[in-house]
Amino acid sequence: MEWQWRSYVYVSLACLFRKEPDEEILAALSEEQPLSCLFEDLKSLLPVAVELEADIAAHTHESDAYQAQLREDFNRLFIGPGPLLAPPWESVHRSRERLLFGEHTLAVRAFYHSFGLKAAKQEQEPEDHIALELEFAGWLCQQAANAESPEQAGVFIDGHREFLVRHMFEWVPAFCGAVSRSSETAFYRKLAILTMLWLDYEKEAVHIE
Repeated sequence: MEWQWRSYVYVSLACLFRKEPDEEILAALSEEQPLSCLFEDLKSLLPVAVELEADIAAHTHESDAYQAQLREDFNRLFIGPGPLLAPPWESVHRSRERLLFGEHTLAVRAFYHSFGLKAAKQEQEPEDHIALELEFAGWLCQQAANAESPEQAGVFIDGHREFLVRHMFEWVPAFCGAVSRSSETAFYRKLAILTMLWLDYEKEAVHIE
């Protein structure tokens, strides 16, 4: 169950970084409060999850305007036009030249391939996008949860730990800091803080120094 829960967390975070939330996602976050449910036993994360959901609920009477604000902030941070305030790719954060499809992108691609996976838009979209990395971490957790033996589970657990150490821990904190500093909406500030706190929790939970 623990690895299944981890998978839900990663996939939920990936969904919120993949694109700006539409009306259906905002309604679910406000009414069903899935983030509060996911983090209800984590004292460090629960308050931020509650604040994020409360911010959405506070804007339910102006949903069109709120969605427009989130769309504008999402584009400013991650899409453009103009210089991105929080580039969502590992290679940009870890290379001196801040280039897409750099050596770190290729390393992430190789990591996916080592588990038999290939990004759907490999040639058009860098595999080291924050949403794809979160989805992959969630997939590894899901495979660990579904494993038929401790030995099989161990392969995915070790892969999960290695991916965190070699990739996510090396750049996602800086990315989240950029989002938190540059966002004009509470939604993306809280999402960045929540993601950073989750990785802090993971570092301790999977026994990484």
